Amino acid sequence: MTDYKTHLEKFVSDIYKKFDEEKEKRDSLKIIDRNYEKIQKQLDELVKAINKPKVPEQIQIIDNNNFIDLMGISQKTAQSWRDTGVVSFSQVGNKIYYKVSDVQELINLNYHKAKVKGGKK
Repeated sequence: MTDYKTHLEKFVSDIYKKFDEEKEKRDSLKIIDRNYEKIQKQLDELVKAINKPKVPEQIQIIDNNNFIDLMGISQKTAQSWRDTGVVSFSQVGNKIYYKVSDVQELINLNYHKAKVKGGKK
């Protein structure tokens, strides 16, 4: 009889153990499922952001007179810079236009950082 009782206790214990293992598996699957849903939502948001129509950036332009004033140069120098490719420009009829970004690039390409003479002691 003891042998039967031991087997029955072991059988019941195995059932509880199996039940606990199955519960752990179900809990793990629930966690995985929740994480999957979170990741899926994040991916959906990324896809929306990527596919969002891009608003074209406004091109800022200045005309030749503003360019001359801004750079502090003569009309002849502005013409020379256009002819030699120093600065990019657009011409519509007799009117000359410059992209502000091209003017900034001109400044950046010709920028020389100050050098400290003697250094600090």
